[in-house]
Amino acid sequence: MFPKKEDKIRFNLSPSSLNTFFQSPLLFYLTYIAKVPDDTKVPVCYGLSGNIVHDCLEKYAENQITKDEAYLLLLTEWEKKNLNYHKDIKGELLNPQDYLLALIKGLQIVDLHENHVCEEMIQFPLIENEYMKIGIKGIIDLQAIEKSSNENVIIDYKTSNNVNQSKDFERQALFYNYLINKKTSLIPQKTVFHYLKLNTPKEYSFSQLDLQAFEEELIMIAEQILEYGTKIENYPIGNIGDTFNSKKNACEKELQRRTGYSNAKTFVQMRF
Repeated sequence: MFPKKEDKIRFNLSPSSLNTFFQSPLLFYLTYIAKVPDDTKVPVCYGLSGNIVHDCLEKYAENQITKDEAYLLLLTEWEKKNLNYHKDIKGELLNPQDYLLALIKGLQIVDLHENHVCEEMIQFPLIENEYMKIGIKGIIDLQAIEKSSNENVIIDYKTSNNVNQSKDFERQALFYNYLINKKTSLIPQKTVFHYLKLNTPKEYSFSQLDLQAFEEELIMIAEQILEYGTKIENYPIGNIGDTFNSKKNACEKELQRRTGYSNAKTFVQMRF
């Protein structure tokens, strides 16, 4: 007997979930299909601080607050989110001054654009079978018109300390362009990831052929997930040794079950 339509496992491929799948299909399974609870403490300060900057920039772009109010909001939220307590991977506290400077840079970027559309969520169905229903979903920081060029641009704010050179962010930029093209049939002239703490932009631009190839890749990955199904043993382990893996104990337990290795943590250290 097949499950009822409402009983299907439902999840979305997004920039973050897609990158998780490339990193570790097992971690993808535990996070999005089995939906197991977190079991490992990971640094939360980076996500909290980045979200505060994003929130301030969104409210400013939507004319909800002034620049001075944005500065005050950052400092207020910094205390509310206990960022004077949460430590980074080095065991140190983040410096709020660094994020104030990042916010100032972000406000300047907002001012260089008009017709702001903030934090738009775009979502579509992708593929399904009798057990799973997979969609695609993304939330775009800012869509706007660049005043100097009159170009349609996508803007994504980054508060990391280095420019990501991997495929992760290029895939994220592709994902946003694909969603907008699917919704409007248009392709933005460029996508800019602004590394606010570094005062460094990284630009991407894509063609219709790029988006078609990306859609084919998405469908291929979704079909692979449908083939793996709901059995945990079908999902390759991949890299589970990441510092930000909040389900590391569950990953190591499954690794131990598959390998019979008595010390999964040592096994992970040997592999990664």
